[in-house]
Parts: sequence; structure tokens; C-alpha cells
Amino acid sequence: MIRRFFTENFSLKALSLFLAFVIWVLVVNVSKPEISDSRTVTLEVLNQNAFDSDAKTWVADRTSVTVSYNVRTDMRSSISSSDFRAYISLSDYSITGSVPVYYEVLNGKESIIDNVQIRPSVVRITLENIQKKKFDIKYTTTGDPKSGYRVINVASSPESVYITGKESEIGRISAVGIEIDVTGISTNQDGIAQLVYYDANGNKLTNLQGVTSNEDNIDYSVTVHKEKNINLLSSVTGTPAAGYQYESTTVSPDSVALSSLPGVIDSMTVFQLPEININEARDSVSVTYDLSQILPAGVELAKDQDPQINVLVRIEKLPDIKDNHGNPAPAPSPGQANPDNPTPSLPESETLPHQTEASSEHSESESVDSSEPSSNVTESGRAVHDGETKPEENDSSGETEQSPEETVEETAHN
Repeated sequence: MIRRFFTENFSLKALSLFLAFVIWVLVVNVSKPEISDSRTVTLEVLNQNAFDSDAKTWVADRTSVTVSYNVRTDMRSSISSSDFRAYISLSDYSITGSVPVYYEVLNGKESIIDNVQIRPSVVRITLENIQKKKFDIKYTTTGDPKSGYRVINVASSPESVYITGKESEIGRISAVGIEIDVTGISTNQDGIAQLVYYDANGNKLTNLQGVTSNEDNIDYSVTVHKEKNINLLSSVTGTPAAGYQYESTTVSPDSVALSSLPGVIDSMTVFQLPEININEARDSVSVTYDLSQILPAGVELAKDQDPQINVLVRIEKLPDIKDNHGNPAPAPSPGQANPDNPTPSLPESETLPHQTEASSEHSESESVDSSEPSSNVTESGRAVHDGETKPEENDSSGETEQSPEETVEETAHN
């Protein structure tokens, strides 16, 4: 039976369905019924400077509102959020903190919609004191310079900025600074960086509201130094006290790592410490230097280098010289033998030249001292050799001096 229902008069039934659809379309298009619709619209704020004279800022409890309206079904798709304008004016602010929301229908769409309503119809405004605070600009470097080089300073221009905003937002800011990439650099570098805000934990703040700075772009200059190991030297001046002598000087450590501009550090091989005065010293002298205070301009300690340098100058007492009985004895003269360390005798053939000359001088001195007796003998000898005779002379003892001939005759006679 059901089958007969669909098969009997099939053409008539199909025509009826078609006519019903056409009539429905005609009714809809002719009657144009209205439906309710809505759009979300961004809220504009007028007279935003209304509280500047009171050094206050404002915050609205919302940034958008909902606009509802009635529209004919055939025009529903032609309505968008841009066809509406919703706004408030801070000049309407009252002691209650609320301001009314106004709207406008744009683009000629007011002719196709009606019963427009705004939800909410009022917006609450909260006032807050404005704070202006000065921050010094700090810098953070990322990456590492070329091996053997070090970033020693980053200068910024300006060196500080003024941040303005709500007290609650300014209170979140702990520091401001710039970030600089120094990867692989070996020379000084200049550039421009954006200002970055940090909280008390050093984290970046990216969601600050109503915060402004008098400078957003910061110029910077990076100074790069080359590091090198330099030997340390120390010298002394003056003379120790009598009976004491300078022994040695020890520098600890004997070398340090310094950094400077490449053209300066490349020409350095040693660094001379200040002279140490040991005049009239009787004990060793110990001096400690803070190297960072005595380095020349433009030269600095390398990273992690200890600035303390210790110098020890040893002063020793000369040994006392004593005789065989243990009594102090004067120091031996340059030509006198030391009884505690006698000089070994040398064979006659190995006599040193300066000793031979001294002996000759000594013999000549003795000849000069006994010149008178020697002269008589010489005269007597020369007279015998020449066949001449010389009158006899008495010596100081009153005895008569005999000639060689008389001596011979007396011997023969005996």
C-alpha cells in the first residue's frame, strides 16, 4: 500500500512539491521578516588627556562592547562590526566612576537595521596616579667575543631614561637596559638597541600597559680589549746598613694576565713594578702591591686575575770574622792571607806575575834602605878589579879594614 502511495499520480505529486517550494520562496522574499543579531565593536576613548592636569591616568574596565540590532533576513550578511562606532568620553567622568557609552551606525546601514542597543551602556573608569621615574640603562651581552678578547665596557647614549606610567605598572619595573650581541667580535663596535624592561627577578616585561619612555632607541658603543700574559719585574734602590748585603728579590706571581687595546698590549712584554728602597735596611723587605692601582692608563687586569702582587727583598747580615781564639778580628786586607782559609803555596816556577813584581819591588826597596854599606863594598870591589887602591877607613867599631892583598900575605905567613 505504501508503494502505491508513491507510485500513483507521481507526476502530480512532484508538481505539487515544486509549487510549494516556489510559493515559500515568494513569501519569504516578499515579506522580508526581521531577526535579531549582534556584533562586537571596539570601544573608542575620547578626551584621554582629561586627567593630565591632575597627574592621573585612567583605566577602563573593558575595551569593547556588544551592539545588538534587528535586521531583515535578506540583509543580515551585509552587516559587520565596521558598520558601528562605539565610544566614551572621559569628560563625562563622574564621581561614581562611570561614563556612558555612545554609538553610531555607519556606512548608511541605519536604513536597514533598527532597535540598536549597546551592552553594557556604561563603562567604569578607574583613576590612578601617574609616576615618572628615572632608570639608569644597564647592558647585557649575548654570545662570546673572539678567543683572547674580552668586552670590558659598554657605553650608552643616553645613560639614563625617564619612564612614565601608572604607579602599579612602574612598580613592576625593576631595571631597564639594552641587549647587545658580541659573538665573535675582536674590535670596538657601535650600534642602536631597543629599550628592554626587567622585573625584580631579571625577567623581561612584555605586557606593560600605558608605560612610555622619553627614549626608545639607545645608541651604544662596545669597547673590546685583547688579553695577554705579561712578566713582572722588580728593582731596588739604596744600600743596606753596614754589615748587611742585598741577597735577592722574589716576585709572586711573576706574571699576570692583562688586557688592553690590541695596539697597546701587543707592544708589552714586561711590566716594571715600583722600585723598593732598601737604604739602611737590616731585615728583609716585603711589599704588597694592588696591581690595579699602578697599571698605566688603558691597561686593565684580565678577567678573574688577582690584583695582589707580593715582592720579597732578602737582606742578609755579613758573616763575622774571628781569630784562632774566637775573638773578633778585623777583616783581612786585600793582600793578607786569611788564617781560616790559607792560600796554598805555589811552586817557584808557577809564581804569579803580580807576586814576582811585588818581590822585585821589595828587593829594590831594601837596596835603597841600605845604600851606604852597599856603596862601600861596591867601591872596594870596583877598586880591586881596576888595580887601584883606596885609603883605609875605620868603621864605627874602630877596627881597620884590611885589603885583599894583606889578607893573603897574613894567611901565607901563618
